[in-house]
Amino acid sequence: MLFKAVLLVSLLVCLAASEDLSFLYNGFRSANLSLDGTAEITYSGLLRLTNHTRQQKGHAFFPHPIAFKNSNGSVFTFSTTFVFAIVPQIASVIGQGIAFVIAPTKGLPGSFAGQYLGLFNDTNNGNDTNHVFAVELDTVYSYGSEFGDINDNHVGIDINGLRSSEAAPAGYYTNSSGRLTNLTLASSHPMQIWVEYDGATKQLNLTLAPINIGKPSIPLLSVVLDLSPFLRDTMYVGFSSSTASVLTSNYVLGWSYKMNGQAQALDLAQLPKLPRIGPKERSKFLTIGVPTISVSAVFTVISGLVYFIRWKRKFAEVLEDWELDYGPHRFKYKDLYIATKGFRDKELLGSGGFGRVYRGVLPSSKIEIAVKKVVP
Repeated sequence: MLFKAVLLVSLLVCLAASEDLSFLYNGFRSANLSLDGTAEITYSGLLRLTNHTRQQKGHAFFPHPIAFKNSNGSVFTFSTTFVFAIVPQIASVIGQGIAFVIAPTKGLPGSFAGQYLGLFNDTNNGNDTNHVFAVELDTVYSYGSEFGDINDNHVGIDINGLRSSEAAPAGYYTNSSGRLTNLTLASSHPMQIWVEYDGATKQLNLTLAPINIGKPSIPLLSVVLDLSPFLRDTMYVGFSSSTASVLTSNYVLGWSYKMNGQAQALDLAQLPKLPRIGPKERSKFLTIGVPTISVSAVFTVISGLVYFIRWKRKFAEVLEDWELDYGPHRFKYKDLYIATKGFRDKELLGSGGFGRVYRGVLPSSKIEIAVKKVVP
């Protein structure tokens, strides 16, 4: 009995604390999330909801239940923002998108993959008993009245089913001109979305933008919607995604959430990087530097060879006529110096008009020779 009382008090304290709950994930390497299906946290800290496997689903939820209603049964104010990327395996062939979801359970049991985004199935889609609120980032046009998609690239507000109560083509309003600029959700580039609900005014704002421009002042979707009839007192928050026959990797790079206040801004500089797409880009040194150095080296070698040949020809000895007939008979001065023992007077044989003649013995062949040392 005492154990049950302590457990009940702990639960109440936990739920009371969750009324002002906030968390911030600039990457998920150390995050404690509840994952199922294909969802995983990569080595670099990315939350990867789907991979290159067909007809699969992935869920990632904050592990603890959150109190969403006050004593009057009205939903509290909440705010969340996250950075996501939808990366198709083939750029021109796009698979399913991502949904931010508030649900009564973490695993969404019985949900289907494919066009159901891991949220519902063919029998419970649209049922009031689901108690599910989702913001879909939809990248596939699903045929059928139960979906009612406006196109294959939109943001929608889903209540208990995938037929959005409100939807808008993906884009953002620029702060400078206020014009709508279109975005492609499955561009393989990071984007940021803000989901903000005011519990007092029942105003729900969805704002989308590229990661590098900041939050636009005009939301993409702004509706008055009382969430109180649809949400239970305690709920779970997280993400859901799925694959069909076309494969897409769906990532969340960072996530911030706040009950009863504004979600803390993400530090975009700390977010993990997406995996490289396509072949590795070659460095400028390899594409420009190496060929330039190679050409320069070849030119230097050729220039050196030309210089050497010219130098050799310039200083080549000219053979006399008798050498052409009988072959050259020339000796190094060093050899003659050694043969005559340094032109010693002791080896002197005689003197003539143009110099002295010395007796010598060649060091290599031991042949005796007479060497005339010409005196100018």
